[in-house]
Amino acid sequence: MAPLVVLQSSDWHVGSALSGRGLGLTEEFRAKRREEVDSAPERLLAASREVRPDVVLLPGDLWDAENVPPALFRRLVEAFAALAPVPVFVAPGNHDFAGPGGFFDEAFLAALGLPAWPGNVTVFRRASWETLPVPGRDDTTVTGRAFLSPLLEAGRPLDPPPARPLAPYALLMLHGSLESYRGPDAPTGPKRTAPFSRAELSGAGFSWAALGHHHAFEVVERLDGSAAGAYSGSPTGRGLDETGPRCFLRVTLDAGAPPKIETLVSDCRQVLDVSLEAGGRDADGLREAALALLLEAGATPGDVVRLTVRGSPAGGTRAIHALTDLKGLVAHLVLRDRTVNESEGRTDPSTAEGRFTLDLEARLAAAPDARSRRVIEMACALGREALLGRLPVPPPAEDV
Repeated sequence: MAPLVVLQSSDWHVGSALSGRGLGLTEEFRAKRREEVDSAPERLLAASREVRPDVVLLPGDLWDAENVPPALFRRLVEAFAALAPVPVFVAPGNHDFAGPGGFFDEAFLAALGLPAWPGNVTVFRRASWETLPVPGRDDTTVTGRAFLSPLLEAGRPLDPPPARPLAPYALLMLHGSLESYRGPDAPTGPKRTAPFSRAELSGAGFSWAALGHHHAFEVVERLDGSAAGAYSGSPTGRGLDETGPRCFLRVTLDAGAPPKIETLVSDCRQVLDVSLEAGGRDADGLREAALALLLEAGATPGDVVRLTVRGSPAGGTRAIHALTDLKGLVAHLVLRDRTVNESEGRTDPSTAEGRFTLDLEARLAAAPDARSRRVIEMACALGREALLGRLPVPPPAEDV
């Protein structure tokens, strides 16, 4: 029985608006980054030529919303057709759901004059589990299902699990939330889409599970430490919830051996979110420490970086002014000043500065939410600058 090579990716979100997301992108750079997000199909095609897979698995959220431009859909279909004869399986998620009137609806495509899905592409179109053979591999099956709407799906898809086929290589495609997932995009509270546990996935007994929905690469292990499946994560970093290297996955399955997982770089740049403690440094000291921090984080000239400075710098030192010249070192740099300029008697109630600071600190302690706290922090910093006879400089626009 020959080994099986799988190429896996998900959560492309082509057509994303890239508005906000805490990075303050310029219009010019945002347009460039949109094109990079939308080029995921071509990058997958290039990866396939390198990997030479037996099958490509795409567990959902290929586009961001129903209103994705038809030109982007055409681009995606052309890339999939170029993958032939390699079979491609798609399990639609909660963003690219397979309901009527969408891009998985052949009648809808015909009405718009758009190309049909290529013959080498199989799309799961039911909410219930379905098992299909892999063309050219008598020893392999794929079991999958589809979201039919964008609504939150609270049911547990692996309780009970689908029946494990008798094929030596039984592949599972699942778009949903691993309950133990702790990546930057992890949902809070009960808002989990199609939740499942590590024990449920392991107990289902499939040879490999291609997982979609979460945007960070994460391997899900069985109790014995072997890999039951993995999230490839989104292939392009769009915001602060998609930091670090992005990848496609090459998974090799060989009878009697644990799955071999390899990551393939899928993005020409990365998003980094780093924090620097001011530690009493002056302007030169801050620049030196920031350079060391960027080097340690692996920043390259093409990257998008948010650098937050906290703590107290040397008296009279403004972190934003000291670090502005770093912006030429990366493609896009956002500087956040969270420093506090210490001064003797700043909380002395006999001084105007002390009374002002004490009042704002009391308001900060009673602030009901993150937005209110940030507004009070900025008011305190700017007010103290004014009371010390310095021109207040508002921080850059930011998302709270």
